[in-house]
Amino acid sequence: MNTSPAHVCKGSFLTQLFTPCRRNQNTHVEPYIVHTDDAPPPPLPPKDYKWASASTRRTFLGEEYNGKKSLLFDVDLDVLARPSQPASQPIPIIQQTPPRIPVKVHSPPTMPLTPEEKERRRWAAQRQSQLEKAAMLREEHERQEMKRREKVEQERLQLEEEEERKAILQEELRAAALRKARLERERREEEEQQLQELRERRRLEKERRLQHTKEIERWRAEQMQRAESQYSEKEEERRRLEEGRRMRIARMNEALFSTSKTDKMTGWVTVQPPNTLAWKRRYYTFELGHAESKMLLYGNPREVVKPLDILPLYGRIDSLAEWYEGFEELEAIPHSFALRFVDGVEWRMFADSAEDKDRLLVLLSEAAGIIL
Repeated sequence: MNTSPAHVCKGSFLTQLFTPCRRNQNTHVEPYIVHTDDAPPPPLPPKDYKWASASTRRTFLGEEYNGKKSLLFDVDLDVLARPSQPASQPIPIIQQTPPRIPVKVHSPPTMPLTPEEKERRRWAAQRQSQLEKAAMLREEHERQEMKRREKVEQERLQLEEEEERKAILQEELRAAALRKARLERERREEEEQQLQELRERRRLEKERRLQHTKEIERWRAEQMQRAESQYSEKEEERRRLEEGRRMRIARMNEALFSTSKTDKMTGWVTVQPPNTLAWKRRYYTFELGHAESKMLLYGNPREVVKPLDILPLYGRIDSLAEWYEGFEELEAIPHSFALRFVDGVEWRMFADSAEDKDRLLVLLSEAAGIIL
């Protein structure tokens, strides 16, 4: 739908032209012409005038002058004086369009305008249009200037916010850097303290080890000294015992072989055969005869028919050893000794008394042919 000022003006004029003839055929109606001699200047159009809808848009009075363009056809004003058309010839378009210009029935007669007046009014309308355009341009310039200022203010606020955000970020980064440096310093101090404690512990541990080593060495020296002293004492005691044993054996040998008593060659002894841990008490007898010398072991004196063990002695005995000659396990057994054969077999024995032990040693040495 065309809503231009020229189209509105043309439609209003045609409506004014044909409406009186349709309403009242017997009444001659003249159009209402506004005299602008005494009228005030037209008001300024609103900014949204061009975009208003056709139903709500009001015709601006200045458009009558701005829209005075050459129409598609010339309209003679004398047509108002023509007789009205008969009612049998209605105009459909006029019937469907309501009147837009009010009509005054009793209006005073109008005078035609002179060319000078028309020119003056045209120049006045042009001047008014120019003023309105200048005002619109000024308002538009002010609006653009306001938008520009608002944009500059918004940019300034954004810049301030950005600067504030950057300052906050820099402060946070500085605080984080300080916190990191503090944590790093604390970590280094803690590591240094731990290292110092570790060094101190190592130093103390080393001192304790040295002290313990010194104590062990001192204890070892004391033990060695005590062992040497005990060994010396034992050697001295052994020497005395050996000397006393030899003297006893010599006396026992003289007592045994000075008389030929066979009851001196028998007795009791507890033996431990080789390859066994059991100790067995046996009754022994000797048969002396150089190569036939041997020791017979029985279970008791009443059963001397068949011996339980026979120990050939002559040329078979390597030595008669005491406990300190490699048989330390016999130290706790009194009156004990060991019989070592040349083939490596060892018999361990102990007597009931020292005298029985000396007599048994004399008999074994005599039967074996060795010197004690």
